[in-house]
Amino acid sequence: MISATEFKITSSVFSYKRDEFPLVKIQGARVKLNTISDHLLKIVLVGVLFSSVVWMIYPEEFGVLLAPIAFVVGVVYTIFNIKKYELQVEFEHIDETGVQWVSVVGSSHPQSKPVFEIQVDALKHAISK
Repeated sequence: MISATEFKITSSVFSYKRDEFPLVKIQGARVKLNTISDHLLKIVLVGVLFSSVVWMIYPEEFGVLLAPIAFVVGVVYTIFNIKKYELQVEFEHIDETGVQWVSVVGSSHPQSKPVFEIQVDALKHAISK
């Protein structure tokens, strides 16, 4: 379970446990409720990623056997790591990547959503100064 004590906002940094985000690079914050389509997309993409790694290592006959198994392993792995709620920040990277929504932490516990919403409000207040 996520608690509010794991978050810290100083005058220059937003942090969750050991992850730190400079406030000057944060454009916004939100609590994202992941839908079924979000979960299905993630499941398929991770399965394809696992399968493609096997194809890169074993492009011959052995890959034909292992690639579908790797796909299933990726799908099962993702199913066990799905999070219903995510605290995300709109973060400006230092390279040409630009501004992206970055997931800070995720949770499937309904009690985590109010904690995330409090952090979003505090973060929006901190970046608006």
